[in-house]
Amino acid sequence: MIWSVASKLVTNLADSAKKKGADGDNILKKTFGLSSEGIPIGREDEPVGYVRWKAQNNDASSQGVLKDGADGELRWREYLWTGPATIDECDWGAVRWRFYSNGLVCFDARMSNTSGTLDYGDIQGHRIELREKNGLLLGVWIAGFFVRRSLPQRGFASSFVDEHEPLKIHFSDIDDSHLGAWVCL
Repeated sequence: MIWSVASKLVTNLADSAKKKGADGDNILKKTFGLSSEGIPIGREDEPVGYVRWKAQNNDASSQGVLKDGADGELRWREYLWTGPATIDECDWGAVRWRFYSNGLVCFDARMSNTSGTLDYGDIQGHRIELREKNGLLLGVWIAGFFVRRSLPQRGFASSFVDEHEPLKIHFSDIDDSHLGAWVCL
């Protein structure tokens, strides 16, 4: 009988600790407005003090034209980070950003998460600092998703139209190499 009571007590304490850990994690994510939706793709208006991040220049870039008709040409530029990256329990495969001359911005990444039993996952994403060839910063874009723990690496994608005039005006002057950062919240 003593073992039975002790076993139930330990089980209840463990469940309580899991709940407190999950609640604390959820409160933190909700405080920053992240909850389980992730970081909506968009342009950053001010610097953010990310605690867990790692940056490097893109591995590859390409460009092309989708249409050349009465409306003019629709040009695109793409930036890839091909190698795997890891920050604590957050893992990434390939990351791709594509910018179009009409303001469309597309993002996709392969991500997985190995969080422990008290954490259901993390907000994972990527940010890019887009610059002209002369170094002028045109903007900083970020996208992120809530990645649940223990899932195999899978694709996450998002896009939006940004009416950011500097991107449209200086599109042909965008550099081939850009600093990108993997972000884990």
